[in-house]
Order: sequence, then structure tokens, then C-alpha cells
Amino acid sequence: MAIASFIRIAIIRVASFFFFSRRSKVIFYHDIHSDKKYTFQSTSIDLFKKHIQIIRKNGYKIVNKITKEHGEIEICFDDAYLGLYDNIELIKELNIPIHLFVISSFFEKANHINKEQLLLLNKLSQIRISSHTETHQILNKISEKQIISELENSKKFLESFLNKPISSICFPDGQFNKKVLEIAKNIGYNVKYSGLPGFYFDDFLVGVKRRSLVQFAEEKEFKAILKGGDHVLAFWYKFRQYS
Repeated sequence: MAIASFIRIAIIRVASFFFFSRRSKVIFYHDIHSDKKYTFQSTSIDLFKKHIQIIRKNGYKIVNKITKEHGEIEICFDDAYLGLYDNIELIKELNIPIHLFVISSFFEKANHINKEQLLLLNKLSQIRISSHTETHQILNKISEKQIISELENSKKFLESFLNKPISSICFPDGQFNKKVLEIAKNIGYNVKYSGLPGFYFDDFLVGVKRRSLVQFAEEKEFKAILKGGDHVLAFWYKFRQYS
């Protein structure tokens, strides 16, 4: 394990001792895999199942959408890689809802879910689909015109294709700024998911939800993140992601 990673995990574990409230929280992954791995960001099935066991053992309920201050966990997947589709029977078996953020122009791209597969997932009660922009450009690095295109085109396509409203988005690489938020609100995204750690009801800004990345977290680190141990690093995430 790299020294920086060891130090980060140690900080998270120590900080977790100051959080005991079981407040509701969003966690996120990029993919899951058994035999075939579609991205280096993928989480093994064994580790994912361990996470689910820990969540339930600690008295949390995994929900489609958080509505209570305490005791609820929402699970997100970004980018719509094929591993989630390949292992959808596991999701059904575990009986857990998933919030899937889709890049609307990536359906024909290698290692990603295609249109037919997305339609099948859309029929499942466990899967909620939202936008991850049109082409996954880093939103605070492009022009206002490009931001509008990324957000508007994705929303229009998904709403037409799935025949349902799309009102949530998460930002590529977690990066955004005030201009991005203003445009997203005007286009009709009521809820914006960031990559900034924190509890669900502690919005970073109005309508900007916090999420904790857990895709490689082993048991002790994952337990600490659930408690809120990673919140001590929020200032670093803000420095990197919000400008």
C-alpha cells in the first residue's frame, strides 16, 4: 500500500471515532466485477458484498432515495460500465436499489452499457437512472456554451429515450463551480451529486449533495467512512473539485 494511501486511511479511521450518529449518507462506485473487469475503478463482487453486509449489520437501510436524517444509505454507480449489467442478478439477489448515472453518448463505447441494456435496467424497480452529462467533459474546464450542451443534451436524450423525467446529475470527476450549478438549475436538474464527502442533508450548497467514494475501501476503512471519518478530508476534496 502506498504511503499516501496508508496515511489517508489512518486519518479516516481516527476521525471516525468522533462520529456516532448513523446519519444518512450517499456512497458511490464505478463498477463491479466477478471474472471480467471493464475498468480499473471496478470493485470485486466479494468486496461489494462485504460492504452490503457491513451496511446492514450496522443498522442502515439501503434506499432508492434518502428521506430520513438517520439510518439510510443510497448507493450510486457512475459511468454505466458493463459490470453492473453483467452482475444484475446479484443486485436482485441482494435486493438493493442502485442510482445509476449515465453518460448519454457512451452507449456504443467499449465496456459501457448499450441502449438495449439500459432499457432493460430501466424496467427494474431496483435501478434509478440519472445524468452524468453527454460526453463526460470536465465541466469547470469548458465554455458556458459547452456546459449547456453537455447538460441539456443528456437530459433531453434520457427523458425521450426512457420516457421519464431526469432531474438529477453528477459531475464528471466530481468537478464543478458556481456557473455549472447555475446552468444545471436552469436546465432542470434539481439535485446535483458531488464527490465531496459528507452526510446527505449537509448540502455543500443548495441542492448539491455530498457523496463518499468507497470502491476500494476494505472493511475497517469502509466502516469508518460510514461513520463519517472521510469528512475530515472534505477541505481537500473541495480544493480539488470546486473552483
